[in-house]
Amino acid sequence: MNVRLGRHRVPLTRRQALRLCAVLPSVTVAACQLPGKGPPPREFRVTQKTTFSEDLPKVDWSLVVDRPTIDRAIDTNRIALMSGVEVEYYGNATWVDRPAAMIEPLIIQSFRNSGAIPVVADRRSDVRPDFMLQTDIAAFQAQQADAGPPEARVVMSARLMSMPRREVVGTTEIGRSVPAQAGDLESIVLALDDALGKVLKRLVEWTLVTGEGRGVS
Repeated sequence: MNVRLGRHRVPLTRRQALRLCAVLPSVTVAACQLPGKGPPPREFRVTQKTTFSEDLPKVDWSLVVDRPTIDRAIDTNRIALMSGVEVEYYGNATWVDRPAAMIEPLIIQSFRNSGAIPVVADRRSDVRPDFMLQTDIAAFQAQQADAGPPEARVVMSARLMSMPRREVVGTTEIGRSVPAQAGDLESIVLALDDALGKVLKRLVEWTLVTGEGRGVS
């Protein structure tokens, strides 16, 4: 930070700058910002699914949800934009957590919101489940469109296993794309939230139907 004295700029040390900002309350925050310091990045989150079809099967078995695995390019709390083979990230903006850690509790809460299953928990709980759900997030990003704003793309593969033998009873891949209403970051995040909600809804439906079709031995 420099202070102008007459026609000359006098460089200040970090300690001097802190003292000056403390005694000059009328100085703007930007003027007193230390070198290398800037405003914190904006944080965004996505949400759980809350609405489901009334004809979902009501099950009496328990489920644990494993933490999703995720493609390396999007295994970051930065918001990704993909254009062809290039991966970019929006500046000065982050997710509240890495996608796998952020989405895992949303999967669990979405199952609970369905009202169709009595027990669902994460794998680290002490629940002894009838089934385990494993997922892999292959896409969770904005994608540059040929024209207009980007579109949100979410793709998740799933594997349902009966426990305790870990016998695979079904696999699927669910993907949804939602065009952003505009090119600003808020519109892109809203489109990602919408696309994820559609994927979570289908994931819950598929899991309940697949597990119920298998039955509990």
